Amino acid sequence: MAVAASVLALGVAGCGSDAPDGDREGASSPTLKMVTVNWIEGLAMSYMQAQVLEDSLNVPVDLKEAQGGGIAFSSVAEGDRDFFNEAWLPTTHQNSWGDLQDQLQKLGYTYRGTSGGLVVPAYMDLRSAANIDEYREALDGQIHGIEAGSPTNENIRQVLAQHDIEGFSAVAASGPATWQRLRSAIEKQEPIIVAGWKPHWKWSEFDLRYLQEGKTNQSPAYGPPEDIFTIVDNEFIDEFPKEAVCFLQEFEVNDQQVGSLMNTFRTRGDMSKSGAAEQWIRNHPGHVSAWLDQAEACAASDEAVTPLPDDATHSRDQGA
Repeated sequence: MAVAASVLALGVAGCGSDAPDGDREGASSPTLKMVTVNWIEGLAMSYMQAQVLEDSLNVPVDLKEAQGGGIAFSSVAEGDRDFFNEAWLPTTHQNSWGDLQDQLQKLGYTYRGTSGGLVVPAYMDLRSAANIDEYREALDGQIHGIEAGSPTNENIRQVLAQHDIEGFSAVAASGPATWQRLRSAIEKQEPIIVAGWKPHWKWSEFDLRYLQEGKTNQSPAYGPPEDIFTIVDNEFIDEFPKEAVCFLQEFEVNDQQVGSLMNTFRTRGDMSKSGAAEQWIRNHPGHVSAWLDQAEACAASDEAVTPLPDDATHSRDQGA
């Protein structure tokens, strides 16, 4: 198909940042304003999606990075951004979704069946979150989370409270800083506990495990397995070309796809994020062609594009 074949001849995409809207001659769509957060899985997916939207679907894109999921939710609900592809529901982002649900829609799934919890290197004897207090001195009372204000850090506090453990703090830091702490501890074979989740590249890089009673399906803090959704504002489906809407609705990654995307971004060195996205697309034309074929079939249908129900949760529906 012509649309799918076009992915094989991509040029360098600007992700909407290199040229103002008026300089995009022949653009057939209003600029699609994306928001992403500095979580490598969502960052990689966003830049790759922006590349495909611009080069294969002729949709100009303005992609911005926000400091945290709550800001991303608000920016879509308030109309500053149109689209966010990493809403973890029903647990992680439940407060943002609950507060802003009337202004947002679940367009589709991005990834199904996540997990989260407290993570340790495999060489540690610690097996259960209930025994974390035995390592208070060795850990200097610290469990490493991510950016300040993240629900992930609150999950750490809830697990500690669940087991009546005192004398620990959830240390806030950027994701990259936390993973560097993890790497350093592993190189020295030192004890460390970090907040972790899947999908994430650390599972293929390090030998890790979740703590029992401190993870998905075993702790109220993490609840049942979640799904990652694409959320949009209420006007999104009618505002943009049907094929672009279909592409974002049909787009869904499996472990192999998101793993290779994360690895490309994590090892990109001095390459720009747009350049890393282009490289991944060139190296994985089959994946992109399949998404574009699905989008083309969706757009050709006489049926209107409809969002998922507000309470859609694949993992729950599967009895997980």
